[in-house]
Amino acid sequence: MRPRLLLPRGELAKPCSPAIHSTTTRFFTQSASVRVGIRTRPQLGFLNVPVTTQQQYRYLTTERKARLKQDIKQGIKITSYLWAAGACVFAIAFALLQETLEARYPTPHEWSMLSRIFFRGAFCERDQTDPSRTTDWVHVTNWIKGVVDRLEDPSIDGKGLKDAPSDRPKGTKDISAKSENWRRGYYEAMMLYAKAAENVENWVTDKTQNNLIVPNDYVIGPSNPNPRPFPNDKYRPPQEADCVPTFESPNEIYMRILSTEGLTNRQRIEAGLAYATWLEFKGITGPANIILENAVDLAASEHASFTNNNQYPIDTKTYTLLTTNIPNQQHPSANLLQSLTALATFRARQGDITTALPILVSILQARKSLPSTPDPRRIPPLPHQKKLSWPGAILALLKEPPYPDPPEDGTLPPLRDAKERCEEAALSLHIGEIMYTTRDKRHKEEGLSWTREAVDIAEEQLRSLSNKASSMPARMTCRDCLAAGLENWGMMVERLAREEKRRKEELEKNPAPEEKKTSWWSFWSHGVGEHKEEDLNRWAAEEKVIAERQRRAADLLDTLPTGNRGFLSFLQA
Repeated sequence: MRPRLLLPRGELAKPCSPAIHSTTTRFFTQSASVRVGIRTRPQLGFLNVPVTTQQQYRYLTTERKARLKQDIKQGIKITSYLWAAGACVFAIAFALLQETLEARYPTPHEWSMLSRIFFRGAFCERDQTDPSRTTDWVHVTNWIKGVVDRLEDPSIDGKGLKDAPSDRPKGTKDISAKSENWRRGYYEAMMLYAKAAENVENWVTDKTQNNLIVPNDYVIGPSNPNPRPFPNDKYRPPQEADCVPTFESPNEIYMRILSTEGLTNRQRIEAGLAYATWLEFKGITGPANIILENAVDLAASEHASFTNNNQYPIDTKTYTLLTTNIPNQQHPSANLLQSLTALATFRARQGDITTALPILVSILQARKSLPSTPDPRRIPPLPHQKKLSWPGAILALLKEPPYPDPPEDGTLPPLRDAKERCEEAALSLHIGEIMYTTRDKRHKEEGLSWTREAVDIAEEQLRSLSNKASSMPARMTCRDCLAAGLENWGMMVERLAREEKRRKEELEKNPAPEEKKTSWWSFWSHGVGEHKEEDLNRWAAEEKVIAERQRRAADLLDTLPTGNRGFLSFLQA
């Protein structure tokens, strides 16, 4: 029998070797008490004890439930942060966009925020420069109509607004009690409303198809015997009996503007000229001529009130400016020159050259005699500027920019600056066009000389303004005048060159008999044939001159900016 080792109490629980304990693993097929102190051996599948009952596991334990709640809360929190950050970014971008549009299209500060946003959106859509799309006049009309409705609503922006007398068109307002900024904004909104109504005049709404709005070209009915194919398959072609006009007529809007109490004479004149242009486009020439004459009479009466003898500066029969027979004659006002020019060009387009040409010539003479120094009444007093501290300067940057000062009322004569000289060139273009349309060859050549002079003046003024960034309106006027002058000049000479070529071919087919020189007077007739040959090549040579002038003026016509909507254009309509 082996001798028994006597160990102290408590040592039996210790493993025999640390290495044996570190390599032991737990298996479900053996008992832990049997494996204590025994070296592990490989486990084989056929030695495992088969399990007869299926063990149940709890997947949603208390720990997992708490963890799942924590994950859901964390996800909601992160999602909320992301949405809040996105909303802040969008709000900042929208605010920057509105600030950019406010600088381009100022709005009165006393208007409500929604009215101002609609106003900017309507003007921005009207002036959009994206070449891949056209102006959506339906959206412009809806937006600007919303502005007008809010301005005329006493509960929103029309507090204190009154209705005009009953003899005025329905819906006319009296805005005399409102501030100058409010009245100017209302006038701009109404003018854009009338312009938009011109472009959507023939749109109708189909009441039977969820208020479908379409142009009347697609409507089937007696007034449209040849309707266009309807492009949308989701709707049936609208019937005329089911349709009503969608927007207000431009005629009604213009009449409301002209009848509004509280507008200046210049605003009435500009509205009348726009109304007459629309009537002429519609072929309603009689009322258009009356409205233009009323605009001239209004400007003339306004001018007469500033003269010493209270006498009209125009001939009431021929509408030509009077430059003589009036003591202490004053220069014509800007309103009078503008309205007279519109009346003369209208009559020229209607073929009434005998009355249009004298009016234009008198206007050109009056413009050339305008003063080159500003009138003392035109120079505003310098505002008193306060010295701001650093906190005041920072607060001034955060403040909204002030609404622009009102423009000139047109009662003073314009200043003869670069822009005015380009206006003179434009008048020369009109006179040249009118004279060229006559059948007399001598008048055609006179019209061509007027056109050459206009091109020379416009190019000279545009080159003198090419390095001045502050003269953009004058540069735009001169550029338009130069482009139109070069185009007119080329078309006139092209027609004369065709006639010249035709005469030359006729002379080649039927040559004239040579004249016999039988006297001493034949010396003075020498070179007649050469002069005729020069005349036959005159207009062909001038075509080369025009091509060279167009090449030389190309850099002037292409350097002006076309407009950029900025990096926030993706948010603009």
